[in-house]
Amino acid sequence: MTHTLITGGASGIGESLARRLAASGHRISVIDRSPADSSSWWAGLPAEKRGAWHAIDVTDGPAVRSAVAATEVPLDGLVTCAGVVTRGSSLDISADEFERTIAINLTGTFTVVQAVSQHLVGSARPGSIVTLTSTAGLGYVAGLGVGYHASKAAVIGLSKAFAGDLARHGIRVNVVAPGLVRTPMSATEREELGEAKLGARVPAGRLAEPDEVAGAIAWLLSPASSLTTGHVLPVEGGQMAVTGAPGAGFPPSEPSTRDIPHFTTDYAGSRT
Repeated sequence: MTHTLITGGASGIGESLARRLAASGHRISVIDRSPADSSSWWAGLPAEKRGAWHAIDVTDGPAVRSAVAATEVPLDGLVTCAGVVTRGSSLDISADEFERTIAINLTGTFTVVQAVSQHLVGSARPGSIVTLTSTAGLGYVAGLGVGYHASKAAVIGLSKAFAGDLARHGIRVNVVAPGLVRTPMSATEREELGEAKLGARVPAGRLAEPDEVAGAIAWLLSPASSLTTGHVLPVEGGQMAVTGAPGAGFPPSEPSTRDIPHFTTDYAGSRT
């Protein structure tokens, strides 16, 4: 039985993935800040499908490493769903908020990916790791914070580095980049802007469901993707194929009222 660890598994994409994997025969373990009894679906899984539930924060490096080291049943896979979204102008964000976002989304991802990679290499086991970025990691999404953009873009670089280092050990590392997904994390945007307006800015005409993202992740965990590593798979209804539109349905920034000079450049390189 394949054993997969999911961070941020209490709800949203993590919950949908856990249910899907358990239904297909995986054993599931979870790292989440919330305790197991806060997620009623967990108790509903067959006992043999439930591994360990670690109620810890991914920013607590020693706790994460201890949880992975204490795994009784060897792991075969990891999916990093834990994260935080931040919003607002790059001009207004505080250094503390920026650092907190980096700590959760980037350093938290690094810590658990490294711990699981060491576990797999140390036990001479192949495996598959899937990290979650965002369309904001691939391009600008109006309304989302600079810390979120920076952390999600860095998750891609981090994952590609691990993919290159781990390929010779039979360990694959890939990235899934969701657009706007109907989860608790997107509730504020959906309530304020309306799902019809948000969906209209997606070529497919709607938002993603958590299980649609979970399906892509499950494929990357499976033997069907055995030669796929170091790749980024967007699951966003075609948003990244459209130029001139934000990667998600957030309102664009207000146009500048400043009188900004425009320059032309001649072939000699001088500006006029």
